[in-house]
Amino acid sequence: MADTKWNAAKRRVFQSVFHTSFSQPTPTSTPSLGHWEPGQSFGGPLASTPQKQLYVPSSQEPRLPFSPENPHANDQTRFDRSWHAVTSRIALPPSVTAEDSFGPLPSPQDGHDDEFFTVALDDILHPATRLPLATHTEDIISWHTQQVRLHFVNHVVPLLSICDTHADQTQVLLGSMRTLEAAHRQYVYGMTLVLRGMEHDYADAVLAKFRRDLHAIVGNSVSNQLMAALRSVLGRLMATVLGVCGASKARQEQQGGQDSAEVEDARQEVLQLVESLCKIGLAGERFQILFAEILNELMITYLHNSFAGVWEKSEDPHTLHPRPRCVEQLMAWIEDRYARLAVEVTNQLDNVQVSWTDVEKWKEIAIGRLAELRTTELFDIVMNWPDSEGGVEDLRYAVTTPRRRLQLTDAFSGALQKRLLHPGRSTLDILRTYISMIRTFQKLDHSRVLLDRVAYSLQLYLCTREDTVRIIVTSLLSSPRETLSEARKVKLVELVELLHDPNQNRSERQDDEWDDLSWVPPPIDAGLNYKRSKSEDVIGTLIGALGSPDVFIKEFQNIIGERLLSEQVGFEQEVVVLDLLKKRFGESSLQACDVMIKDIQDSKRLDGVIHRGAVHHPDNVKRDWTIHTKILSRLYWPDMGEERFVVPEDISHMQKIYETVFEHLKPTRTLKWLNHLGQAKVELELEDRTISEEVQTYEAAVISAFSEHAVSGRSPSWSFDDLWMHLQMDEDLLASALRFWERKQVLRKLPSDEYVVMERLEPAEQQLASENQSSSTKGGSSAAHAAPTPRKAKPSGMSEKEKEKRQVYWQFIVGMLTNSSPAMPLGQIAMMMKMLIADGFPWSNEELQEFLGDKIAGGELELAGGKYKLVKK
Repeated sequence: MADTKWNAAKRRVFQSVFHTSFSQPTPTSTPSLGHWEPGQSFGGPLASTPQKQLYVPSSQEPRLPFSPENPHANDQTRFDRSWHAVTSRIALPPSVTAEDSFGPLPSPQDGHDDEFFTVALDDILHPATRLPLATHTEDIISWHTQQVRLHFVNHVVPLLSICDTHADQTQVLLGSMRTLEAAHRQYVYGMTLVLRGMEHDYADAVLAKFRRDLHAIVGNSVSNQLMAALRSVLGRLMATVLGVCGASKARQEQQGGQDSAEVEDARQEVLQLVESLCKIGLAGERFQILFAEILNELMITYLHNSFAGVWEKSEDPHTLHPRPRCVEQLMAWIEDRYARLAVEVTNQLDNVQVSWTDVEKWKEIAIGRLAELRTTELFDIVMNWPDSEGGVEDLRYAVTTPRRRLQLTDAFSGALQKRLLHPGRSTLDILRTYISMIRTFQKLDHSRVLLDRVAYSLQLYLCTREDTVRIIVTSLLSSPRETLSEARKVKLVELVELLHDPNQNRSERQDDEWDDLSWVPPPIDAGLNYKRSKSEDVIGTLIGALGSPDVFIKEFQNIIGERLLSEQVGFEQEVVVLDLLKKRFGESSLQACDVMIKDIQDSKRLDGVIHRGAVHHPDNVKRDWTIHTKILSRLYWPDMGEERFVVPEDISHMQKIYETVFEHLKPTRTLKWLNHLGQAKVELELEDRTISEEVQTYEAAVISAFSEHAVSGRSPSWSFDDLWMHLQMDEDLLASALRFWERKQVLRKLPSDEYVVMERLEPAEQQLASENQSSSTKGGSSAAHAAPTPRKAKPSGMSEKEKEKRQVYWQFIVGMLTNSSPAMPLGQIAMMMKMLIADGFPWSNEELQEFLGDKIAGGELELAGGKYKLVKK
């Protein structure tokens, strides 16, 4: 019961769509009488009054007599007979296969001659005037349309499904198109036969409606496989026409914009394909959407293939309003290739026309996508500045609206967080990137609004790095000669170049806007406190990122103080940098630095005067050595700290004489000795060798204690505790000094934890000592800054694998002390090493402590308060 209702409902739906109540052609078994005479009936009973008989040659059957008593039957019979003649002529083949493609079109000579068909067609088309008494007539146009629908559903659609099974997309498309073209010829042929009997204008309207209905049937029956094949074939041809695939940028330039034979052939194939699609009904809405999608995808592909990573600068920057080179190339491509292809294709479609407004919109879309591409590349553009200036020109031309400017800053800020602002990047890399950012964004946006948006997170992150200010100051104090040397790898030498650039040293003072002839209104997306900067001041922006200028000035004082107290001979670079900074910050803010430099200059003169006075001092004892001092003004120099220890008695005696002469010259001033900051030149005469070293004063005090034992005749050995009590020195300093002399193979630690002087060396030890001496000579630096040398624990030498492993560990430690925390205790370093090294950290805490001790002795680490930190250089 339910199945019967369901089938009945399906039949009603089918009949409502396809109108199956239309009559079918007369069966072929029905006699075809050909011509009939007036009064002759078709298929009716014999008349009671015989009439003149007419015989049909083909059937040799007698004519049916005409019955004047029944004119309605005669008209109906004539209509039925004409209907049979016409419908038999235009009937579609009952079954087809993929091989015959519906076969050839019927010949006009098949079945009936044209005169008989024309008469029958007139009867069918004009029954009201030719057969007014016929009671049952039908519309031949609707009948043919209905048989076309049924034939398409029953025969064409299955053939299209067979074509969809091909593995090759091209074969799917060609097979389907051949099938549809063959069906289209059959369907239109029958309609053209019917339209012979109509007036020309009316026939054109009927044919147009028939074609529209037929195209609707075809368009709604297209499978996804056929559309995919059409997308594949059409996309490949269009890509060739637009120069997206198979032709490189260099090849396009070599062709000079002229289409190659391959491109022209592809263009003709596209136009022929579209023409065929229009004929068979596949150029409807789905095709138009598909064509637009392919155009859109090819524009994106062309942009990425042609312009991704291409940041060439414009060739003629002196033009009044030059368009960037990439923009010029893109606009030419839109006009010459993209728009041309779109116009040629749409001209074959109904009700679709391309106007110049559409071309301008395509240009705007292309510019927007170029801006999107450059926005994603902006971080790489910054990293490659100034070689990437062309990319900045593209952005400057394309990013003009507040929305695009906001998208640019948001995307760049995300790239900064992901690619730069993390512990894996060194402070030097971050600062170098920041300098490139400043210059890039100043080129992109003179108002500095965009730079202010993206720089805040970077500035905040830089403030968390303790070595930021020191790197900036040290780089500013670098020599201009270092800009062309290997110093670029460890110093921010770009600052030296900027510091000597006159364009970078303009005053920060903002003139009155009423006197500014170049004044322009602020950007629409500027903040409330926006203030335009007139000059491109990279150093000022970089220093401003540190917060208050006092932070920079204080660190500058610390570093310049360390350089003034070093063994450096001249301070010309420091004076030059100080003068340039005075122009930027003012005289008063750097007054302390002036005093510091003056102290050093005065100390040389005063030290000579004191030495001449000390010669005539009654307590002076003639010695073959002497001391020299640098006298500092306590209130102007940064805090140097204080590490007290007992200096050798001769040194102490000389210091007292020095104080006496000084107080005589400067009655209102007193001296306070900072022994831990001094340096000493030590010469040791051992039994088999002589050692000469530039050492720190606390290291000299330690070795002097051993010398005092030797002079007094006591055992030349000290325990750590006894030496600590004797020198009253900080334990860390004492341990560092002992390790230094152990490394120099002057002292040796005995199993009883006592230290003795190594008067003689074994042959292997002598070889190691000579290697240490040669490496120290090549380094040319004092002990505080000497390069690390092989440890005494490995007297037979160290394998290359071991050296590489130690270097890897040292890099981990430097990274931790640079990016994670500036100072760490031993236990924390050991714990982090075990966490970070994938293969595990095999050293015990004692081995790690010994390794760190070597780094302290080499001047690369320092130990303060139980925590290790890198030496500030």
